[in-house]
Amino acid sequence: MAIVTAAPRELDALGSALADLVPELAEQLLATRPGRVYREALAMLEKPLLVHALRLTGGSQLRAARLIGVNRNTLRKRCRELGLPTSKMSQ
Repeated sequence: MAIVTAAPRELDALGSALADLVPELAEQLLATRPGRVYREALAMLEKPLLVHALRLTGGSQLRAARLIGVNRNTLRKRCRELGLPTSKMSQ
């Protein structure tokens, strides 16, 4: 499993970059999906996060769940809800 650790400064920069995108994202979601802004915004970040964690772990849901700090059942449920395959994913 190839995990790269970022320096705190790099994490701060990534957090700032995400924060800068939030107002535009919120406006777009308000215009297209009112009442679902929070859920849609979370899904936009959560889906690629889950895909990446599963790729890092060769598709192992247990290891992916541990890697990102959620229960395996939660990971499986969110994968289903987001339309991600729940079987082994290719690297």
